[in-house]
Amino acid sequence: MREAMMTHVEGYTATPAAIESNRIPGEAARKRLLTGLPIAERRLELAGISTELLEGGAGSPIVLLHGPGEHAAKWLRILPDLVRTHHVIAPDLPGHGASGTIEGPVHPDRVLAWLGELIECTCPTPPILVGQILGAAIAARFAAKQGNKLRCLVLSDALGLAPFQPAPEFGAALTAFITEPSQENHDRLWQQCAFDLDALRDHMGESWERLRAYNLNRAQAPELKPTQQSLMEQFGFPAIPSEELARIRIPTFLIWGRHDLAAPLPVAEAASVRLGWPLHVIDGAADDPPIEQPAAFIKVLRAALSEAESAAPQALPDTREAWDRIASGYDRTNTETQMWLGNESLVRAGLRPGMRLLDVASGSGALSIPAARIGAEVVAVDQSPVMLRLLRERVSRESLEIDTRVMDGHALAFDDDSFDVAGSQFGVMLFPDMPRGIREMARVVKPGGRVLVNAYGDPHRIDFFALLVGAVQSVRPEFNGPPMDPPPLPFQLSDPERLARELAKAGLKDVNVETITESTAFKSGAELWDWIVWSNPIVEEVLGSLALSEGERGVIRQTLDRMVRDRAGDDGSAILRNPVNIGIATK
Repeated sequence: MREAMMTHVEGYTATPAAIESNRIPGEAARKRLLTGLPIAERRLELAGISTELLEGGAGSPIVLLHGPGEHAAKWLRILPDLVRTHHVIAPDLPGHGASGTIEGPVHPDRVLAWLGELIECTCPTPPILVGQILGAAIAARFAAKQGNKLRCLVLSDALGLAPFQPAPEFGAALTAFITEPSQENHDRLWQQCAFDLDALRDHMGESWERLRAYNLNRAQAPELKPTQQSLMEQFGFPAIPSEELARIRIPTFLIWGRHDLAAPLPVAEAASVRLGWPLHVIDGAADDPPIEQPAAFIKVLRAALSEAESAAPQALPDTREAWDRIASGYDRTNTETQMWLGNESLVRAGLRPGMRLLDVASGSGALSIPAARIGAEVVAVDQSPVMLRLLRERVSRESLEIDTRVMDGHALAFDDDSFDVAGSQFGVMLFPDMPRGIREMARVVKPGGRVLVNAYGDPHRIDFFALLVGAVQSVRPEFNGPPMDPPPLPFQLSDPERLARELAKAGLKDVNVETITESTAFKSGAELWDWIVWSNPIVEEVLGSLALSEGERGVIRQTLDRMVRDRAGDDGSAILRNPVNIGIATK
């Protein structure tokens, strides 16, 4: 009777327990597969797609995207290791596992928006994005379009680097399984997906039977097939254009099974040479190294992440000299007029005497000096030594005490949990990697401490900006200001919701962003011109790009003067207003 119950597939004998496991309904099969894994399940609505995901661990975030016809549980052999050091997010792709399908045609932008929302909702900092097979093709397309949202990219046995042309035996097994997703066809396909299927089954034991059961259950669900097929047509079958891959600027690494029959190793070798992406080959694996060689995959993944970490800081431009050049003008025109704002925001942040405050990108003291006047212990950091020298001169004149240090706000040289408040007024908003600057501020603040960020609001409501554009148009009628898509650095936090999201993504809570109005009085166009051009180096970059002659600059100043006179009140001063976003959050 026992022999009559067994099923034979090319050397593999399924036990009665295995046969019974394949009869378990999908939800129960998934539950059995996830039993014992150090993760939790939750469901999110992302780009209108109901999405099931696995999540666990703490540390820097890492997002895992699986292959075609699979599900997040396929990472079961590497999850226990990864969650020890990382916050792991592993979603079921749309139309896979327990995630919902996409109604109607599948457009690539919808899928990339889905991934963007996943990262936005689950990752407090830019994540490591790891994609495998189909998931790797989606990950690469996302990195080409929104690489600024990622820390680095890891592509394992990726589709999309060349047209999909698997080995004939792989293609035949895949077609058979899609056409008839039976137990026999499942294992025939896995004989092509694995280098040594017998060894894999022996190593996984009962987990293999559970994986097989859930794989079959999902493959036999007809409602999933249209979305799965569309994802392959949009992302898996075609090659990603070379010019699109060239737009990937973040550290990128390839991991490949030496015996991959779906995307053979020469595909990876050619991409590595063409794009300069390091290639790590895993022996004893075909197209699924995380399942077949989990220890080797983790080792290679950690080596790639270590390499990415050491390379990342080099990507940021050095703007120190530009700030040194404008420091004296900035101190003369901007610092004094903006101290009221510094004081107002510090009061809102709850700064009290005796507290320790860090002022990031301090300039010459518009935030630091009000903090010292309150009685706080102030440390001011800026990349410009000239700015800090001017700050020390102000401090000396008022007999205050402020510790000044030359430092890049992208990499603060302070221990975690060192300050009661970390603030930045019109500073971190200008950072080339603004999210990193906010993350650093959050890192050095004590639990329960506050992070304060002041940034310009909607540029369309900024009076001095409108006057400058209008004055420039007197000599260059076609000029409408700098391009706003994407917004230039001074306005990257102009949307209050964006500022709130960035604070939340840095792991902060009780986020509050309030927009107030800053009012500044100017008695002449010359005074306004100085205030604008000395505000930050970007203004001069924009004006310089127009190649204005001295005569044209004179006309601009004259036009500004007329505008100021036209707006002046009885006291001869024109009051210019602009919105300022004050963002405050708690660690």
